Amino acid sequence: MGLFTKKYLSNTRKPKGFMGKKMVSVMNEGTHQRLSDWGMQYVSFDAGAHVLDMGCGGGANIQKMLGKVSDGHVSGADYSDISVAKSREVNKDAISEGRCDVVRADVTKLPFEEGTFDLITAFETVYFWPDLNVSFREIARVLKKGGIFMITNESTGTDETSVHFHNIIDGMNLYTPEELRKYMENAGLEAVDIHQDEKEPWICVTGRRPL
Repeated sequence: MGLFTKKYLSNTRKPKGFMGKKMVSVMNEGTHQRLSDWGMQYVSFDAGAHVLDMGCGGGANIQKMLGKVSDGHVSGADYSDISVAKSREVNKDAISEGRCDVVRADVTKLPFEEGTFDLITAFETVYFWPDLNVSFREIARVLKKGGIFMITNESTGTDETSVHFHNIIDGMNLYTPEELRKYMENAGLEAVDIHQDEKEPWICVTGRRPL
């Protein structure tokens, strides 16, 4: 694998520069969007829900969820300035209407009050989160009681393709569904459910903050 390709793939972790701009555009297309559509079927969207897309990438998933919460609000958060800028561009109309906001944030110290969100989503991003015990506790903190945390990954943690990329991309960690279940439960979440696609190595794991 060439140096250029490795540098490009490293932008899956924290997009930056020209390659990062290309990466966030790719995140809004193709397999990423089929994956997010698949994952969203496992959660419900109340019209007035407050949703956070953590690791919002190019902002396409924010846009989708805005269509599902007609009277609600969708926030996006990412620690890449390029991702934040792209997400704001894609959702500029909803931002101007006060239905959306996108912030630069670290998942271990989120700039939101306790009990803010009905639903928090994480699509193809937990691979790069620091210390999942700390990160998941912070997610649980900003969930409302009864709120749902949903992780959707393109990897079971053991599939050949993802293992290949894990060996190339610095800072990428793979997790099996059962490992994610354990991290959720350690963070105080309950009723953890695991879903796996029949054809693809896709997983969706959901957990609820206790009432």
